[in-house]
Amino acid sequence: MEDLASRYADDAHFLFIYTREAHPGEYYPPIHYYEQKVLHARSFRERLGIGRTILVDSVQGKVHRVFGGVSNMSWIVDHTGRIAYRAAWTVADDIERALQEVLRARMLKREGQSAVVFYREIVGLRTMREGPPDGLPRYMGGEVAARQFEAARRKTERA
Repeated sequence: MEDLASRYADDAHFLFIYTREAHPGEYYPPIHYYEQKVLHARSFRERLGIGRTILVDSVQGKVHRVFGGVSNMSWIVDHTGRIAYRAAWTVADDIERALQEVLRARMLKREGQSAVVFYREIVGLRTMREGPPDGLPRYMGGEVAARQFEAARRKTERA
């Protein structure tokens, strides 16, 4: 996403909303107060090298809930405020294709041409990888986070 944000910096604003730690544990425990959440967001920025603007959600996750409450969601809101893209998982290639359409629609409108905007829905596929990219730990929260995640995964598989 950092590459995408850099390449389209002149055409779009890329915001990252820090909602919560996906897998809290001994290193990044559950959030109890706002200042703690800001510290987690700063650490997140540093450990993953994020250059985008990071907005920090409330402790209760108000923005997270309004936008669907799903981990790793992505949205594109066009220049008119219309939701042009929404996905329950961030995939940079999908976002780039959608962003190109949004920018083309904006260009056509500015040139006085018309374009028909329509709704479409697709299902994406994501394979589970053995480990995280670039040698990062699988669960940034620590071993507690890893054990809790694996226990939840096993429980879901049995259901």
